[in-house]
Amino acid sequence: MAEITAAAAIEWVVSPVIEMVVNKIGTIIEKKYFEKDTIEDDMKKMNTTLLEIQSTMAIVEKHRIVEPNQVLLVRQIKDSVYDAEDCMSDFDYELTKKKNEKLPPNKIRRAAAFCSRVIHKAIVGYASLKEKLREVNKSLDQAKASAKTLLEHMNAKIPGHMQLPERKNQFLKSSVRSEDIFIGRKTEQESIIQWIHEKKAGPPIIIPIIGQGGLGKTTLAQMIFNDPSLNDHFESKMWLTVSDNFDMLELTKQMLNYLGKNFSLTDATFDYLQRTLKDELASKKILLILDDVWFVKDINGKYSYEENWKQFFAPLRNSNAGSTIIVTTREKLVVNTSKSLGSTRPISLDALNDDDGWSLLKLKAFDGENLALLKFDDANLAANLDDLEPLDKEFVEKLKGLKPIGKKIVEKLKGLPLAIAVVGSRLTGEFDIGEWKRILKDDSLDNGIMEVLHRSYEHLPAHLQRCFAYCSLFPKDYYLKRDRLIYMWIAHGFVLSETGKKLEDVGKSYFSELIARSFIQVIKRNNKEYYVVHDLINDLACHVSQGECYRLKVGSTLENLGSVRHLSVTTKELAHLVSMRDIDKLRTLIILFDYDSEIMGDAAHEAFIKMKRIRVLDIDCCLGKLPDIGECKLLHYLCFRRTRSELAPDTFSKLHLLTVLFIRKMTKGWKSINSWRLELPQSICSMSRLEFVDTSKCIQMELGGQVQHHSVWRGGPATFHVKKKEGWQLSHLRHFNNIKGSLIVYELENVASRKEAVEAQLGTKEQVTKLELYWGETRERNKHNEILEALRPHPNIEWLVIFSYPGDKFPSWLQSNGLSRMTRISINGRSTGFTMLPALGQFSQLEYVCIFLINTVSRIGDEFYGNGIFPSLEKLKIYDMDGLEEWSSPCGVRSFPKLCTLEITYCQNLFSLPEMKSFYSLKSVEISNCPKLRSLPKFPVSLQNLSIRKVHPDLEGQLENKTGLEWDKVAAIPFCQINGVLIEKGKQRGTGGGTYRTLRSVGDDFGLMV
Repeated sequence: MAEITAAAAIEWVVSPVIEMVVNKIGTIIEKKYFEKDTIEDDMKKMNTTLLEIQSTMAIVEKHRIVEPNQVLLVRQIKDSVYDAEDCMSDFDYELTKKKNEKLPPNKIRRAAAFCSRVIHKAIVGYASLKEKLREVNKSLDQAKASAKTLLEHMNAKIPGHMQLPERKNQFLKSSVRSEDIFIGRKTEQESIIQWIHEKKAGPPIIIPIIGQGGLGKTTLAQMIFNDPSLNDHFESKMWLTVSDNFDMLELTKQMLNYLGKNFSLTDATFDYLQRTLKDELASKKILLILDDVWFVKDINGKYSYEENWKQFFAPLRNSNAGSTIIVTTREKLVVNTSKSLGSTRPISLDALNDDDGWSLLKLKAFDGENLALLKFDDANLAANLDDLEPLDKEFVEKLKGLKPIGKKIVEKLKGLPLAIAVVGSRLTGEFDIGEWKRILKDDSLDNGIMEVLHRSYEHLPAHLQRCFAYCSLFPKDYYLKRDRLIYMWIAHGFVLSETGKKLEDVGKSYFSELIARSFIQVIKRNNKEYYVVHDLINDLACHVSQGECYRLKVGSTLENLGSVRHLSVTTKELAHLVSMRDIDKLRTLIILFDYDSEIMGDAAHEAFIKMKRIRVLDIDCCLGKLPDIGECKLLHYLCFRRTRSELAPDTFSKLHLLTVLFIRKMTKGWKSINSWRLELPQSICSMSRLEFVDTSKCIQMELGGQVQHHSVWRGGPATFHVKKKEGWQLSHLRHFNNIKGSLIVYELENVASRKEAVEAQLGTKEQVTKLELYWGETRERNKHNEILEALRPHPNIEWLVIFSYPGDKFPSWLQSNGLSRMTRISINGRSTGFTMLPALGQFSQLEYVCIFLINTVSRIGDEFYGNGIFPSLEKLKIYDMDGLEEWSSPCGVRSFPKLCTLEITYCQNLFSLPEMKSFYSLKSVEISNCPKLRSLPKFPVSLQNLSIRKVHPDLEGQLENKTGLEWDKVAAIPFCQINGVLIEKGKQRGTGGGTYRTLRSVGDDFGLMV
């Protein structure tokens, strides 16, 4: 059983924690909750003591602390500070709880302004809180003495301590990221691309890329993966990160997922998965990247995974389509094993040459300054110097002066790209030659890459140090979820408030700065961005967070948490939580997903009950039963993903400090209305701190009742049912201006007036991209004309649904191009007063239009197009319009240039369609249940599929008999179905002598036969 070593080096700074506690104390004292009570005096004493400790630790933390006795002293100080934070969090919880309980539900949002000088008299456990405060003060007195002793001891030995560099607090900005530009490796890239193009068929070629850590193996693989010349070369491109946990089952499932076969949570055997994969790959040409492959030694000193490696490759070797497999690794054994599996062409990476190293260094140092110039080599710049603008000339001259020093830095870093990138980030925007020389003289450059990385970490501002060190909780090659990570930082107080900015935006700037400083990398695959921490930098994060953060790896155990406050475990190791000592001190628990690991809540229930100090709980696993979290009262961040478990409504009634809630893939919930909707429990209305809710796309959250949060709602549809009672009026939506994504409003027939619709403030919900408006039965036509007019959405809307609208005219905002981003619209009306459709042709981004059940419109003409031609429309559906008789094109204008699919169904009186010969993108047309339609329009040569059902008998007769003018119009269309029967086209005579298309064997192209 392992334990955390008590005497490990100290890197996690305590000063920011003190600052956070001091701020909490200041807030409580300012509110005068405990005026004329001795407890306020105790809080003021705590405040003074903490400030004294902070002033001392600010000096101590400028030195690297490695001596065991000093490490223990710092740990004791930190324990006391954390106890102080817990104490003030308890007060914060009780005060927030009492405020929420005291106010009626419809006034919860005014709780922030609530102030009572006698509130402490109503706090349950007030006496015990008071006693705890006094105990913490005693502990802080000892901590203050320890801090002074530590400082005296360090002052006596200052020469023996390494003083940390001054930390720069400037934010690194860049409009174009240097991650989008690759330096060097062009020769290797071109060679691999050439080999791939030469491989036409046969067994896959295996290309191992080998080299030490930090040489850019993954970067080279990424260059190949994203190379435009390969976009049409492979049927599928897959990227699998292997790392040091070679799980054949998981990797096989991931490959099948790429091929559209989802086996993520099934109990399929490895043999079945392999056979399935073999069948899928039999005729497919794929590009497979196996990144970061390791063979590790077992307890007997022998390398494991070698046989598994061969077994994993078995389905791949049966592919004869000319596939390519690229393997990145540090180990030659992997290369040797790959040779036994098939044709290989290994690539061995060396250090960057001086010129490429200098190019990378200046790119990272001046990222965003003048990226266009940085992409050129020095020779081109010198040759074209006279053609540059004055400011550009000045920039080039400065680079010229820094180049000799820069090349010496590259030489000291031995051409390692990762080290060059990190050191270059330290020099961001720095033109001072003296600073470059100081970096050149830094001893860390001579002591290996880990020392270089460590020194760069020491240059980070304190707030970024904690944010980066926290990343050690995630395994190597883990894709960081940016938003969730930022909210974890916020929950722990790592993100500092800035005037005029939301904490979320400040956190995003922290994340961006860690990218700019090369501590987080951006990788692009299949036009998506992912965020990862390089293996070596992950090692650095584990080192600097030692004693504070711990990641329990698969197969390992931990008996005593000691000073650890932040822990991550896999679902396979979750049972070990029960036996861990000091688990009550945890502030973070992250449960990482393992394939095929379904853990019942009972196994960890006892551990969850003990974790009363927890602030962040992130559960990413398939739980059969969720443990009770009602006692985790200090919880700020809660995330459930991949869970099938039920969550009791009362759980939330106790989480008064919760600010962030994520829910993912929940198949059972609080109150199931149907399989796609989840009603938010009314207990959540008391959570005045809740600021952000993100739900799965398959979950609908009911916003009605007494819920009145100015929270950010994102993910699944937010639904609102209008009712004629308090808390359910449409105006209640004014409390939800931060909804993100989809908003669905039902029962709009219950809206009392235009004023109520105006108060809903739909136009201010700028983050809503899909809006659905539904009416039920009503006869008040004129009132609902005004209501829909008042429901004008924000211009950011992309998808609009209007269903069962009872009015007789459309709103003015559908007659203009104000909704310039709208791409989809569906309109359904029940009124008998409509005479024309809205002018949708002028919406330049519109790609999909569906119009149905507007029965009183008899003609579609110029009014439908407005001043436009539907320039982007790809699909048009018109159905259930019994009154429609005629549809015509606008005079003298070519419309629908991008229309691909047209569906016209159940238009009982339709007899005329527009000419479609100019619809030159049209590929599919379906016309059905239009019994008065006698004649078809002329179709464009692009049309591939035509389906005709239940039209006028005369038209059906000509098409079925392949005669007449109507047959001539369709004879050249490759696939033509009449009443469900595919018409085969041979040498048939048509009265008009038109052209015919011959149907060839399956898989052949279609050719014209005259």
